[in-house]
Amino acid sequence: MNFRIRRASQDDAGEVARIHIEATCAAYRDIYTVEYLNGLSVEDRAYRWIEKDKGHLAIGRPFGVFAAFDDDVMIGFADVRPTSENGVAELYAIYLDPDYIGKGAGRALLEACIDYATSNGFRAMRATVLSRNSVARAFYERTGARAVTETERLIETGGTKEKVISYLWASLS
Repeated sequence: MNFRIRRASQDDAGEVARIHIEATCAAYRDIYTVEYLNGLSVEDRAYRWIEKDKGHLAIGRPFGVFAAFDDDVMIGFADVRPTSENGVAELYAIYLDPDYIGKGAGRALLEACIDYATSNGFRAMRATVLSRNSVARAFYERTGARAVTETERLIETGGTKEKVISYLWASLS
């Protein structure tokens, strides 16, 4: 399938929030608590994306938020930003409508993030993922990232405690 990828704007906050919640509920239904998932709100999430000085859609550069479309329907988004490590960007988020997993939209979004990172001088990129998110971990590995096992740690998220691990694309060129 061919997907159209473009830079997301504040006008996209509602659709980004919708996908964010749909994807979260699908990917983490057996990880996050039911109470947490049931408490997610598109309106609240959209506000967080455009909140002054905090929301990645409001900040703009150096953050890069990209949206994927099938025809005129947004089906996914990804978010890349700088880190405190010199030359290393972070794939902060990549979420897809669950019906589009495995159809190439995730790879297209990842490529947009890599292009953005390299055009802004980054040589490497990392992502942090829940250790139990086997779908995301397999995707990262298929796209050339390696697990940095020494980064695995326990965090509080989604109403529970879960382990996260970082993945690294050591060379973006």
